[in-house]
Amino acid sequence: AVVSTQSTGTLNRHNEKLISTGIENSKVLCCGLLNQVQAFIDMKQVVVTGPFVYAVIQEGSAELQLFSHPARLQRLCRYLREAYCAISKKAAALPFVIAAPLHLDPDYSCVVGVPALMTESNKSYLGRAFSQAADKVNATVVFDDFDSAVIQIKTEDKAKFFDALTVLLMT
Repeated sequence: AVVSTQSTGTLNRHNEKLISTGIENSKVLCCGLLNQVQAFIDMKQVVVTGPFVYAVIQEGSAELQLFSHPARLQRLCRYLREAYCAISKKAAALPFVIAAPLHLDPDYSCVVGVPALMTESNKSYLGRAFSQAADKVNATVVFDDFDSAVIQIKTEDKAKFFDALTVLLMT
């Protein structure tokens, strides 16, 4: 109820403090997006595995707290896809996957997938692929989002999950 009241309060032009706080938070997020994408590209942390492209935000990263929420991580994934495809035309035909440790529960990581840039449909098969890859390696996974291509996975299962996803998408 409090969040609902605050969100409707932003519609009121007379609540300048709430509006300016929202604008400042958006600026921080935009700067974080830019910094993280730049770091991924400069440090060559974007990996093309064959059937997909992926990147992982490491524990202790300066931007980790910003991107431990699934919607923000998904936004980062889409922005990274756009930036990386400007550099590598081959990557435009591949889906992108990004993972980050959850800030509130470091035993789990959030994994997000977005379809290839050069796709006819906005539908993604990654949700089904995530589910099959997790089943194949018996990973502890939580599907807790409207988008099936957003999962929370036990951090210790992440490497096995990416290996299984690579094999699954190659076939």
